[in-house]
Amino acid sequence: MSHIYQRCVQFADTDAAGVVHFSRLLCYAEEAEHDLLRRLGIPLLGNGGWPRVHVDCDYLAPVRPGESVEVAIYPEEIGRSSVLWTFAVSVSGTEVARGRMKTVCVDEQGSPVEIRPEWRRELESVGGSGDVSLARGVRMSAKHDA
Repeated sequence: MSHIYQRCVQFADTDAAGVVHFSRLLCYAEEAEHDLLRRLGIPLLGNGGWPRVHVDCDYLAPVRPGESVEVAIYPEEIGRSSVLWTFAVSVSGTEVARGRMKTVCVDEQGSPVEIRPEWRRELESVGGSGDVSLARGVRMSAKHDA
């Protein structure tokens, strides 16, 4: 089951065209990841952290200030030291972005370390199955704005 995170789009998130800058959607996905980790009792920092080592994202529709976005996220794969997150961002039930990001558990020197067994159990308890948008019944948009 995906973890769901909601937030309101702020004017400061927009670009000169008045729509959310693409990089902010990645920040929303990161906020959703951090919200889930906090709820699971997994620290974000202290004795290391969880830097991103890969991100890919498809942008499907523009998002505007004042709109409420919902981010569905789940750990698709949990490796020895990494987590591959899958996420979908939607507005009013329409998917506006979807992607994946890989994070690595590191020590204070930035070297990869094995994910603690108790953290792994917590992450596995969230686990997802299949596409996050389909898991939530979100309509997929066929619109691709340039």
